[in-house]
Amino acid sequence: MEHDEGLQKRLRELSEQGGTATLADLTERPWDAVYVFSEGVSAERVERAVGSPVLSSDFYYEAGNLLVFERDGAVTAAVSVLPDLLVTGGQARWSRDVRLEPQGERRPAALRLVEP
Repeated sequence: MEHDEGLQKRLRELSEQGGTATLADLTERPWDAVYVFSEGVSAERVERAVGSPVLSSDFYYEAGNLLVFERDGAVTAAVSVLPDLLVTGGQARWSRDVRLEPQGERRPAALRLVEP
């Protein structure tokens, strides 16, 4: 797992501006699916969702989101972005078309993931 400073910065800017964008427009890596988890998720839950081990500890303890990118069915990257801005509504897997939309009027805003 790595910290993605560039993605983290773009997510913070979007949150502060209250804008919308596709996650694909904010990322620089190739991917066709992404799994999004919040702080405290168990390694077992991540592995069950993704289909392969991702975390080296029993839980994800970062105070941010864990994004696991996949291409052609294989995990290509697991990144951490701080703070925990992404709202999933309990869904874990998202397509490349997923949009980020501000949740509420306050800024910075949490960013809700929405499939078109």
